[in-house]
Amino acid sequence: LRVSTSSITAAKVKLPVSILLLINASNIKVLGESLFKHRPRGLFCAIGNCSSCLMVVDGEPNVRTCTTDVEDGMVVETQRGKGDIL
Repeated sequence: LRVSTSSITAAKVKLPVSILLLINASNIKVLGESLFKHRPRGLFCAIGNCSSCLMVVDGEPNVRTCTTDVEDGMVVETQRGKGDIL
């Protein structure tokens, strides 16, 4: 998912929008997979307490997308497993 502020109505009026809110609005339901059984993971708590929303953002793994604000040009990718340590 490549983020563009021209596609986010809330960003035009300077409201903070989380990555997860944009993903949910895009009708994407699977954010990653469970560590051991590789089952699909989706939205769970949406407040940063769990690890269900961990994704790779701009090449950085383990980003909690539910509490990270969207920026223009961001690249958000599905994370598989624990994520690669940079």
